Amino acid sequence: MLFVVLFTFALFFFSPRFSAKVAEYVRFSRELEELTRQEAALQAEIARLTKERRYLEEDWYIEELAREKLKLVKPGEILVQVVKPGEE
Repeated sequence: MLFVVLFTFALFFFSPRFSAKVAEYVRFSRELEELTRQEAALQAEIARLTKERRYLEEDWYIEELAREKLKLVKPGEILVQVVKPGEE
């Protein structure tokens, strides 16, 4: 057992090529983890955008957006907007 430990120690510290490969492996492993996290975040964003796209194809959602964001009303309706004190 001692021989294996000493051999591994000697191989790691006395072989620049081996230690460079190990360092490169560790760097690539960390990069792979980061890219995996980014991929998961992008997949979630794709799912959210796909859902929003489906909503945007619905008339009721377009009407809701027009009423909330653009303050549009149907003919004959009156827009009532509540203003909090100090926001005038």
